[in-house]
Amino acid sequence: MRIRRSTRWGAFYLTAALIGPMQAVGQSPDSVLIASDTTVGPPDTVLVIPAGLEASWRSSVLPETAIPPEAQLHLAHLAESFPDTPGGESLLKIAMLEGEIAAAWVRVAGVDTLDVTRMIEAMTHVIHAIDPAEVRSGNGMGYGFRRAAEDVQTHAEMLQIAVPDTLSPAIAFHAPFVSYAAYIAQARADDVITLARQVQSAQDVTSALPLIKRLAEAVRAMMYGEDVDNDGRIGRNETEVGLAQAAYHLSLVYRMAGAEMPSIRPWELVESLGLDTLGRQPDSVRFRRRRGGP
Repeated sequence: MRIRRSTRWGAFYLTAALIGPMQAVGQSPDSVLIASDTTVGPPDTVLVIPAGLEASWRSSVLPETAIPPEAQLHLAHLAESFPDTPGGESLLKIAMLEGEIAAAWVRVAGVDTLDVTRMIEAMTHVIHAIDPAEVRSGNGMGYGFRRAAEDVQTHAEMLQIAVPDTLSPAIAFHAPFVSYAAYIAQARADDVITLARQVQSAQDVTSALPLIKRLAEAVRAMMYGEDVDNDGRIGRNETEVGLAQAAYHLSLVYRMAGAEMPSIRPWELVESLGLDTLGRQPDSVRFRRRRGGP
């Protein structure tokens, strides 16, 4: 996995001198358990919030006195709503949705095993969902998992800067983990694109299928992490962390402030887009061809 450090700042700074196939269940600040039944900035940096933005994007969930408004701005962007995303969805939610889109098209490639051309075409949608800058057209929301993960990292780092450690120990403790998990998720997204490109270069189904299997595992790890050492936990090291661990640590910030974080699982969008059946429906290409259909 190639680690790429890239931070996209989403606000203005004046320098003075942040289930899918595997469901993660939070247990401790250090790690999460896998359910068995499921497949920073300098201290002298001052944050300048444009006029009107603070009031417009204050959290709709957190009590007003629990966390300062400048911190609620970034928490809301991470878990409640972000103005630049399709439908104003939160950064974590749009990232998970783009990941689900990529996973669905990997499934399509995995079941359409009679035509390498169709498998290659499916990779176009996978890459578009991960990074529309790589492939301009395809099925996806047009935002991209990688960009959303970058923005999660950015706002998690800005969240740390916005609130003194003594004012919100929960943010001081958990925000670095949110940022780190989003950073690792970007590197995993690079791995996904690399594997999808390799599938596109495959000459036949036989050579493409092992790559698609690895690709499915890479997408799952990108979103949910992976238990590399088989200890039943997803730890904090870079070989295991996925974006779901960012959501887990952020949910603890909300909980310690007396609120529940809104769900970042895009199930209603997954269903409306037909992603829950894509690559799984009985009327897939493989079954139609077995019956002599197109």
